[in-house]
Amino acid sequence: MSTPIEMLLLSICVLLMLTLESAFAFAPTQTIPAITSSKNTKTNPFPRISSLRVSLEDDLDLDLDLDKEFESDDNYSRELRPIRKLKRSKKVPLIAVVGRPNVGKSALVNRIAGTQSGGAIVADESGITRDRTYRPADFLGEKFQLVDTGGLVFDDNDALFGREIREQAMIAIDEAVGVILVVDGQCGLTNMDQELADFLRKKITKDIPVHVAVNKCESDRTGAVAASEFWSLGLGEPFPVSALHGVGTAELLETLFESVAAKGSAIQGWGTKAKILAEAKAAVKANPTKKIKGESDDDYFKRKFGIGSTEETVEAKYEKALSAFDEEGDQEEIGIAIIGRPNVGKSSLLNSLFGSTRAIVSDMAGTTRDSIDAVMERPPPEGSDELPTIYRFIDTAGIRRKGKVDFGPEFFMVNRALRAIRRADVVLLVLDATAGVAEQDRVLAQKIADDGRACVLVCNKWDAVVNKDSNTFEKSVKFFREELPMVRWAPIIFTSAATGQRVGKIYGAVDDAINAHRKRVTTSVLNEVLREATLWQPPPSRRSGAQAKIYYCNQVSTRPPTIVVFCSDPSMINDGYRRYLDRKFRESLEGFEATPIRWIFRGRRARDVMRNRSMNGNPGDGGTGTSFPFPYEIKIT
Repeated sequence: MSTPIEMLLLSICVLLMLTLESAFAFAPTQTIPAITSSKNTKTNPFPRISSLRVSLEDDLDLDLDLDKEFESDDNYSRELRPIRKLKRSKKVPLIAVVGRPNVGKSALVNRIAGTQSGGAIVADESGITRDRTYRPADFLGEKFQLVDTGGLVFDDNDALFGREIREQAMIAIDEAVGVILVVDGQCGLTNMDQELADFLRKKITKDIPVHVAVNKCESDRTGAVAASEFWSLGLGEPFPVSALHGVGTAELLETLFESVAAKGSAIQGWGTKAKILAEAKAAVKANPTKKIKGESDDDYFKRKFGIGSTEETVEAKYEKALSAFDEEGDQEEIGIAIIGRPNVGKSSLLNSLFGSTRAIVSDMAGTTRDSIDAVMERPPPEGSDELPTIYRFIDTAGIRRKGKVDFGPEFFMVNRALRAIRRADVVLLVLDATAGVAEQDRVLAQKIADDGRACVLVCNKWDAVVNKDSNTFEKSVKFFREELPMVRWAPIIFTSAATGQRVGKIYGAVDDAINAHRKRVTTSVLNEVLREATLWQPPPSRRSGAQAKIYYCNQVSTRPPTIVVFCSDPSMINDGYRRYLDRKFRESLEGFEATPIRWIFRGRRARDVMRNRSMNGNPGDGGTGTSFPFPYEIKIT
């Protein structure tokens, strides 16, 4: 037995050894090469400390392997890479659609992108679109993105959020390889059109092409007459188009592709797939005595007189032109919808996550109209072949109570927000920490749980909470848990979008929610938990004495995890027992935080269950039993 004095001395030695190793571990960098001289062999520069550690481990039966601890910390820091904006692929260029208010820009974007249902919100009033929104499109085998912008005005007094909309439009023009200026053919040329065309002609056309689309020209006879008035803008030939019927959009895009290829504002070869394929197809069917359009004189001379392997060259060009239309698989993205009541700080949270002004923010409720996407990425660990993790944040409009929403733009705004919940993997339910929980918050939380989406509760405006003390955090967590029982499994993060406090923790919560949403547990483990739960609390029974029997369960799907429980009578399993099973499974199994568990109860006859047990054994016993594919045993000799 060691005396107290000896134990005290040993403790002092342990503290001294820890202090020395910590000091040497964080020594200046010039001593590191001497310590780690080779990659595979590790030289110990402090043998006395190591011998002291070995003796202390032998005397006190302790594990003081600090090198492993530091190594695990290094691996952790090496695996976690900083989040950054997604680098836009040059293979998918941007085309900006600009114009004054209420000329049909969003309708034209929906027509080209093919998103008439569920695309940009279109209404017969100005100022619907405020933020820039991106829509993927495809034409003649070329993939590109359309950037829809708000109505541009150069006088801030002419429109609400005029300066903010103009800033968003300027960002879209800077990112684009081409610009489509939309004007109204029915109203004719206006001073605002002339001002905008002068700006584009003087500042933009020297770098990227700009074409004029004269919208609302449905008639073939009067459309050209209405478009002729816009020659005076000095931006080339105006194209009469109809966003409502799709008239003239193909000619507009073909000319725009040729202009982009001529200007070289996009990557080399973009916009020429269809042209190259047409030339290659003509070369295959060509008459040797006739020159093909686009063919050089040398190639025509060689083909005419049979010099060189002309047949193989023509076929190779044709195959190469065809292979250019092969579609590449898109990388999987994690969809994150930002949902909440109006004016709780959703757009401010998006800007804080994005690192710049992605969405217009103001104190007025209802600033955000359409769903806004912001894409971020986490690079893979260094030296690995993994793909980066892509996060797509979807900012939505504030959702008010159903009785206060009239049919009109707000009705479609709410529909877009509810649709964002269904197409997202994780939902960030933004709450106001200063206002508590409203009835609309409970409605949204129930909607998220019913749709089976993973959820993270983000309590914004934490910096505005007054009189905070050491118990405020625990009291707040308890309060939100009690007020939102339908998402009691969701983690809670108290943030401040204005100051950026704890905003970075959202990424870790999203990663954990994704893993929980896609988690799968083996059937044997599930049945062990089920058997233990039924032993603690048997299934409910009727007044007549009949009691429900639960036989076994298994997980049939993920996103969300879905568990099917086979029982004698599903109608006897009430909601209280469902919640009990849900709680017991979450307590016994790790990794189901932040995701709902969908329970399905199915009836099974006792005779079928006993026959299944005789073949595969009882639930939870490792799958013992005898299985015969036929009623009689087949002996192989």
